[in-house]
Amino acid sequence: MMAQKKLIGITIGDPAGIGPEIILKSLSYFTEKYTPLLIGKLSIFQQYNCLLKTGISFYSSDHLLANLTEAGIPVLEVLPDESMHIIPGTPSIDSARVAMHALRTGADLALGKKIDALVTAPIYKKGMQDAGFAFQTHTDFLAHHTKSPDCAMMLVGKGLKVVLVTVHIPFRDICAHITSETVYKTIRTTSRSLEQMGIPQPRIAVCGLNPHAGEEGMLGTEEKTILQPAIDKARRQNMHITGIFPPDTIFWQTLQGKADVVIALYHDQGLIAIKTIAFDTGVNVTIGLPFLRTSPDHGTAFTIAGKNTANISSMVHAIDFAITHAHHCVIPNE
Repeated sequence: MMAQKKLIGITIGDPAGIGPEIILKSLSYFTEKYTPLLIGKLSIFQQYNCLLKTGISFYSSDHLLANLTEAGIPVLEVLPDESMHIIPGTPSIDSARVAMHALRTGADLALGKKIDALVTAPIYKKGMQDAGFAFQTHTDFLAHHTKSPDCAMMLVGKGLKVVLVTVHIPFRDICAHITSETVYKTIRTTSRSLEQMGIPQPRIAVCGLNPHAGEEGMLGTEEKTILQPAIDKARRQNMHITGIFPPDTIFWQTLQGKADVVIALYHDQGLIAIKTIAFDTGVNVTIGLPFLRTSPDHGTAFTIAGKNTANISSMVHAIDFAITHAHHCVIPNE
């Protein structure tokens, strides 16, 4: 018997950015493995379809997902009573509202197990907040919406996996947010999530905060006073922590097989490593949610929106990761 295709929800992101372009140009990949459900506005996808000359056939799918057998790509409409024309490269309140409603719709579908995984195209954070969105990022919203306070951001690319303890906070505030408890929770979420992805007892390496991981206390004590208690607690719970390592060596060592994943303490400590080796192919994965969410590891790129020049590699990898790691669910046939 042929396995049922996975149903992957793909949100439009800010439609004035490159989201619609990278979505449409990625649809020819993995066609035998999944059914895409686009979440946004049909008129906008049709607008970009004409602009990019991709020649895709769409149809409107109702909220029960009952007509997924039709020919073409299904689009689940948001803001169905509102018509709008989006100008590529020109963000607006309307484009932000489309992104916001698409994200909420996708999250609800995933929570209700109507889709197997959620892939999100890039949003414009400032525009979303101007439109009334009370969160800085996709991750912040999804954590709140799903009541998942311990979720974390994992970046994946070219054989490297990096999970962040702190994300989008000013550098001057980082130390206040790095505590034994936040480090332990990140380790626990990482261990559980990688086990669900098929890595039994994953080997976890933790970045030090100070140069040379503190040099035995000569260059700082946070490794001993904050990180080590978190590691000791995780080890008592049978998690496999390989140790605390200087961040200028551990990423290379992980690529050589020393660990399965690196815990980075702050945004740039982890993302510089990922973007150096996988700038065009990195994937952002939210771990610790009740469903799998991935996204390309880049922004809206308004300056090239609608010009048919956007690199789709990161979106293709985000969809592939979602297909590979999504938990299969039964789509109701109502």
